Amino acid sequence: MPRSKLPDRASIANRSVGCTGCHLDHFQGDSSVPRLAGLSREYLAQQMNDFRTRARGNNPGMSDLMLAISPDDIAALAEYLSGL
Repeated sequence: MPRSKLPDRASIANRSVGCTGCHLDHFQGDSSVPRLAGLSREYLAQQMNDFRTRARGNNPGMSDLMLAISPDDIAALAEYLSGL
């Protein structure tokens, strides 16, 4: 995906599953919700994909959300978030 399209794709994915509803406006998280901004792309993608496959089962709601978006959207979100 062209880098110029990345923020748009990530924004659409965020709106479709509501990431900022829990992880806050700048993806900074809080005491009970993890920060996503600035983590490595690889780590973020792995965690989101682990929720998607239910390999990570500590938050079933996250699994449902990750199943609601495409693998390409997960990749776009991971790339975008890692750059914050």
